[in-house]
Amino acid sequence: MRALVKVRQGAGQVELRDIDPPQPQPGEVVLEVACAGICGTDLHIMRDEFPYWPPVVLGHEFTGRVSALGGGVDPAWLGRRVVCEPHAGACGHCHLCRRGCAQLCADKRSPGWGVNGAFASHLAVPAALLHQVPDHLPDHVAVLAEPMAVALSALERSPVTPGDTVVVTGPGAMGMLAAVAARFAGAKVVIMVGRPASNEMRLAVARGLGFRVVTDAAEAMKAVLNASRGRGADLLIEASGSAQAIDVGLDLLRTRGRMAAIGLSGRPVIDFPWDRAMRKSLDVSLSMSSSHTAWDPALVVLDHDRGRMTSVVTEFPLDRWPEAFAAIENRTVVKAAFAPRYG
Repeated sequence: MRALVKVRQGAGQVELRDIDPPQPQPGEVVLEVACAGICGTDLHIMRDEFPYWPPVVLGHEFTGRVSALGGGVDPAWLGRRVVCEPHAGACGHCHLCRRGCAQLCADKRSPGWGVNGAFASHLAVPAALLHQVPDHLPDHVAVLAEPMAVALSALERSPVTPGDTVVVTGPGAMGMLAAVAARFAGAKVVIMVGRPASNEMRLAVARGLGFRVVTDAAEAMKAVLNASRGRGADLLIEASGSAQAIDVGLDLLRTRGRMAAIGLSGRPVIDFPWDRAMRKSLDVSLSMSSSHTAWDPALVVLDHDRGRMTSVVTEFPLDRWPEAFAAIENRTVVKAAFAPRYG
């Protein structure tokens, strides 16, 4: 089968190769991949900025249909449309696993960087990590389950209270999904902050999703104060990893407000306005990956907003992978995804 492989260490080093199709081991299933999304992590792996074990097929955001079963797997899974938590290899007995945080286990080897992923026609995954997709949820929306689960995992630690004013910095796919999740959780107002020069297309999609969009700090402050009766935002969801966006976002928070960070910067160190955050006595949480408890709710949120979510994903055949990666780099799409059956 054709697969997009990170073949060796170093920047670049990505090739479309023919490899053997996977065979399910005990406790595993093989999925026929219907749609596989490109994540910022895939870009970081391409640039050599994120741990990985080559040669490895990229791709950890995916949906597909169960086409083969390994030993011990419930036969009822065969033929089902599913999504899958990317937490293969978690040990199950370390402190983090026993606390329900298998996504942070040091032994975890997720598809796409630790074991072969979904930028191929088929992949093998543990059956225990599957979640069934609602029948009427289209593949190009179901593929957003993993990043939606990441957003919801952050909101488990920094929850939205009904009536909250929420600000989202970073109008990429993660920011938009976090905004959708915050609205579903009961936020009264969700304001998306982005820069027009590099994000106009994405900001237009955010408007189409029903969000108030602002493009400079003064406009953002006015919008937040109007929405919050002068108090400031209750919650900042920081989805950009940009020091500039963090600086603006913290200004918009009220005293004793909350910041949930879900954006990687791709840099070893970024500036953070420590004293300002201290003076406001902010609650700051940084959230990586997705909890088990976020996955079923992720499908519920996507299903609820499925009509509007179709604008988020642009599909490419796998053999046009350079074009798809460039579209993400150049911000001409919100989320690029591969439909491996088409190439």
